[in-house]
Amino acid sequence: MIAIVMETLTVNPRQLRALQSQQGQAMVLGLLLVVLLAVAMIYQFGVGQVVGRRARLLHAADAAAYSGALVQARALNMQAYINLTQTAHQVAMAHLVTLGSWSLFASAQGRQFTTFNPPAHVIGMMFGARHLSGYAASAGGMALSGMARSGGELSRLFAQHDRIVRQVLLAAARAIHDNMDSSRDQAMTRVLQANYPRSAVWQGSELPQTAAGNSQSPVPLRYPADQTAPLNWVVENHHDRSFTMRQMPSAHYRRFLEDVVSLYDFLDVRDQTVRNNWEVHYQCPTLRHELRRRGRTRLDASGNWQSSDTLSYHALRSNQYIGCYYREYPMGWGWIPGRAIRPGADMPHASDAPDDFADVDFWRWVTQATDWDILTGTANPLANTRAVMGKRQWKGGGLVPYYDLRHGYRDQSLGFTLHVSQAFSDQPALSVAASADTFFEPASDHGRYIHEQPGTWHPFWQARLIAPRTTKGF
Repeated sequence: MIAIVMETLTVNPRQLRALQSQQGQAMVLGLLLVVLLAVAMIYQFGVGQVVGRRARLLHAADAAAYSGALVQARALNMQAYINLTQTAHQVAMAHLVTLGSWSLFASAQGRQFTTFNPPAHVIGMMFGARHLSGYAASAGGMALSGMARSGGELSRLFAQHDRIVRQVLLAAARAIHDNMDSSRDQAMTRVLQANYPRSAVWQGSELPQTAAGNSQSPVPLRYPADQTAPLNWVVENHHDRSFTMRQMPSAHYRRFLEDVVSLYDFLDVRDQTVRNNWEVHYQCPTLRHELRRRGRTRLDASGNWQSSDTLSYHALRSNQYIGCYYREYPMGWGWIPGRAIRPGADMPHASDAPDDFADVDFWRWVTQATDWDILTGTANPLANTRAVMGKRQWKGGGLVPYYDLRHGYRDQSLGFTLHVSQAFSDQPALSVAASADTFFEPASDHGRYIHEQPGTWHPFWQARLIAPRTTKGF
């Protein structure tokens, strides 16, 4: 049995030489596998570099796009603040012209009181102690007319507001409108430069020839990565025209200002009529002596604020020629006309009137020289005439244009797409795109502004990144 096993284990010399000739082939195969594995690892490392470079470039593009949209939001919000500030200055100017007419009114009333025209005791007897005390208090306001004269304190303040409206705020709004795109582009350039401090950043579709990469290899051939690879970027606006435009002060804008002014009681219509209780004449048993206070603050056709204030005692008279009529005794008057030369139709007046009616009957002069209604009228035409003759002209340029969204853009956002490319010396250039927009979203103050429409009258503009969008074949 042992002999058989030993015979079996005996190796043929020819077979032994064949086995010896195959020694070392496994090492060659192992080296080939090691080389292939090394190449795969190098390629994988290169792919990782490409992915890393692209991710870094995409993050920088996203940051730049968001910053650009944020600059747009701040520009639109600043336009809103400017428009609101313009409104505030218009309200202040309305207050000033009203203070001016009140100053003239108080001064004129003080003069009438001191000259007993009409006598104070008549006013007290006809209309009570409250109106008598008011009439008497006007004696302390006779010096106020100096504040309302051209060059006076009130007119100087009015001129300062007008200068701010026309020369400061309007110029700022124009600059924001004209430079919004360039300011956005500068912000995006700075963000890209901050992310690539050692690279040149170019705005435009072409890089300089010296900056373009030369290698066509898809895998980086050197490590570490090129830290000075230049970038170029272009922006694609989602709108063909500017998002905002210059708007002229239309009727809608005038109504808006008038609605704002109406919120202030001081600027509201100042009309009051007080009637005496005594029957005056049997021919007109329903008519009574009247004390009429009239006042208006309005925006005239030229876009300037004007204010008028008058007070007259209308004594009921009767004669055989015209029957019952009202004999007017002006007690106070004042008019700040803005640019207007003549008041409106709601302020009847005459081009001239006698200083007194000692030489001519009041009713006769009225019927011959005017078209006033002294039979059933409700105005103070003689006091209006005195106010027009003593007007104080203040310098004002009227309403100014403002900037708001272009028609048709109110339901849209202000978006753009940023295309960024980076040229490497060891691989083809990388390109990425990032989109962002500026959108209107009212603040949630208990639902107070939830129904506000997009525009530049509320600072509710915000920025966000959106899905990349391109429409022009980039």
